[in-house]
Amino acid sequence: MAQDALVLFATGSSIAVEYAATCRRLGLAIAAGVANREGPSYLPAGIALAKAEGIAPELLAYPCLCPLFTPANRTVAVREARALGFEFPRHLVDPTAIVADDFEIGGGSFVNAGVVVGAAASFGAHVVVNRSASIGHHVRLDDFVSIGPGAILAGHVRVGAGAMIGAGAIVLPGCRIGEGAVVGAGSIVTRDVDSGGRVMGTAARSVRSAGGRAVAR
Repeated sequence: MAQDALVLFATGSSIAVEYAATCRRLGLAIAAGVANREGPSYLPAGIALAKAEGIAPELLAYPCLCPLFTPANRTVAVREARALGFEFPRHLVDPTAIVADDFEIGGGSFVNAGVVVGAAASFGAHVVVNRSASIGHHVRLDDFVSIGPGAILAGHVRVGAGAMIGAGAIVLPGCRIGEGAVVGAGSIVTRDVDSGGRVMGTAARSVRSAGGRAVAR
């Protein structure tokens, strides 16, 4: 498999420009972006754009990443890319990130500019950690987790598969965020969050929907 460039599959999210910027800083080429849906592409000018239908076989030789922030959307895109024959053997870590020498990270994952990752931390596959987030020691992010810009996860936090933590949120030491849970932007999490839970506020409380309106409880 060619390793001197990669393919970005799914170009309809504005976070694609962050992937492209990291590639430029790394001196890594983007062989092409692949549009898997109709609509605008957020890739910078000058990058070749292909459609998922009738993909050129030579593009399948390049490692693939899916530049989508929402876990559910990224999960669908990865499934579609795999069905076409793309593989996800590599990750993308911005050179401005500060990561511990024993940090572990799975294929398809992206660590954006200014992120700090502590010792003994580990990320699964297809994880996205956005700008300037701080990930503490012994943190575990399972597959398809998304961490928003400026979020802070203290030591020994565990985030379950497909969970999303919003911009500027703080998760205190030892907390467990369940699979598919969502932590609202700016929230402070002081206790475990159930799988599929939605929390927001300071300290974060679970929320339910009442007539289309979020209600804390």
